[in-house]
Amino acid sequence: MIQSGHGIFQVDFNNYGFRPGEAIFLAPGQYFQLLAGAFSMLRYEFEEKDVRQIENSRFLFKHLVSIGHIEAKQSESIYKSQLHHINIGEKNVTALSQAIESWLQLNPFNTARHDIDLLFGLKEIIDEKYMQHISLEAVSKQLGEKPFKIDSLTKQKLDNTLNKLITGKILLEAKRKIVFTDLSTKEIAYSTGFKDADYFNRFFKKQTNLTPLGFRKIYDFDERDTFIPELMGLIDAHYKEEHFAEFYATKLSITVKTLSNRITQKLATNFTHLIAEKLLEQSKLLLRQGMPVNIIAFNLGFKEPNHFTAFFKNLTGKTPTNFLADF
Repeated sequence: MIQSGHGIFQVDFNNYGFRPGEAIFLAPGQYFQLLAGAFSMLRYEFEEKDVRQIENSRFLFKHLVSIGHIEAKQSESIYKSQLHHINIGEKNVTALSQAIESWLQLNPFNTARHDIDLLFGLKEIIDEKYMQHISLEAVSKQLGEKPFKIDSLTKQKLDNTLNKLITGKILLEAKRKIVFTDLSTKEIAYSTGFKDADYFNRFFKKQTNLTPLGFRKIYDFDERDTFIPELMGLIDAHYKEEHFAEFYATKLSITVKTLSNRITQKLATNFTHLIAEKLLEQSKLLLRQGMPVNIIAFNLGFKEPNHFTAFFKNLTGKTPTNFLADF
């Protein structure tokens, strides 16, 4: 659970901004790393036997298109009365059950419970059989649902296809082996279902624009350069008045193109997104503190309050006023 702070972290090599009051659920073997920023957090461990007791724990630990998370305001009792003081025992199951209910209330896929079960059932099949040839027909038979329904649901709710989900799973397992082990590229290729190491190299580079060895070098913590903390430090210091890449490139003594390329390579995002996330995080904080919208707008460098309102709605789907009403 994030208590305070701000920054960017990675889960399974995808980047996320985090907010105070958010609980993030991770399973053993997942890659987790703070990229930039600083935060305080509570770490709470559920024993495997407790997770196994609850069938729907997969909603939190079997990540589909995003990490499993819940908001503090929607599960306040968990944080205040359980996760802070809980002892290993039967309360574990209660806390996890309440977290699952909070996740269901969020309904991140905006669909019926039956459809959610199908999506996570599909995820479990892929996790178990990703190195085999998995056909839509075989998945349909195992889940007891028509192929058209599964294909349609996957495309609508995950913006994906069965084949792409399988490819994503293979790629994730390859990345984990590259980062967490000292296996050779050939050994990793064979262990992820490839019969030819050269083909694995081509596959990996097509998906990531990096060779396996290049990827390993980027995620070698001892070799990591200072670009990310320097950039995030500059953004923290100047985001209110400086919203454009030219300023930050000049401060780092590099070109805008180099800045853009490094952000893409190291953070898998772009400069505009970094600034937008920082502005959004601060605007939410100021709104919760009761600062008027027009003051927040000028405080964060917007020329007009309506420009700030449009920015906020574009990122959240809500106006600042509606955001406060829901808070």
